[in-house]
Amino acid sequence: MKIIPEFYESEVFEDYVAFHEGVGTRLGEYHKAFFKYFPSNVRGKLLDVGCGDGRFLRHAKEQGFEIWGIDFDKKSVENVKRNLGIDTVFAMSLEEFYEYAKERNLKFDVITFFEVLEHQDKPREFLEMVKGLLKEGGYIAGSVPNRERFLREIYWKISHADHPPHHFLRFSRRSLENALKLSGFEDAHVYIMDFTFDEIYPYVEMKLLGRFYNLRNLLKSMVLGDRKRAGAYVDDIIVGEVSNSVKIRAYGLKIIKLIRNTLLSPVAFVYINSSHQRGPNLYFQARRLRIEGK
Repeated sequence: MKIIPEFYESEVFEDYVAFHEGVGTRLGEYHKAFFKYFPSNVRGKLLDVGCGDGRFLRHAKEQGFEIWGIDFDKKSVENVKRNLGIDTVFAMSLEEFYEYAKERNLKFDVITFFEVLEHQDKPREFLEMVKGLLKEGGYIAGSVPNRERFLREIYWKISHADHPPHHFLRFSRRSLENALKLSGFEDAHVYIMDFTFDEIYPYVEMKLLGRFYNLRNLLKSMVLGDRKRAGAYVDDIIVGEVSNSVKIRAYGLKIIKLIRNTLLSPVAFVYINSSHQRGPNLYFQARRLRIEGK
């Protein structure tokens, strides 16, 4: 299963700086979908594959799960251990953790993997390994980008995020359902997540600015004085462990963002209405068959 740890460890990909610095606090919309759709009567041992800075694990713990996590990014794992005060998070690949769990007869009630499956060049092998870590009748849940999302052609043209070496796969709702069923999961549900206004504004900018859209991170890095931090959310920077001068600059960026949103709101309203059922992500959950092959 091909994935490049050094690609993230080196912080070349700026979006992951929040994981490294422990400044990420806001849940993704796909995390919120888990707490909305996942059965409220199911709890137990939960493993989050690709746990990043642990923002999802923090909320899962508050909801009564016994939390475990793995991530190949050592800096992220160090932050999770420090911030959550737990020792059940490991800097391991899924293959390494599979062997670790096998030696200790570890099985999980729930395994989550948000924005992870699209990174795999061998998704069937990945899902088989996940299934091997689940108890019979255990659940999986997670998310992937929606390949049928609104304005996808513009996004693919301007952004590098949905191309190798970052993403290897693109799923539609139907192809994801089929992949889960073919891998031995039942009760598979895939939900198309509609755009929020926070998510639609960057797409409006891409449409209006074209390739000049990528200059925004350059300008942001100039204001913050740090190229790598430019990939983090402004709100995360404000509440993060950064200097007061950086926070003041981040507040300035937040004001600029509010002005931008106000100016773009008429177009954003049109796009929100046009993008129904063509949102940016697919949330899924399914259950391991209680008796294999039945």
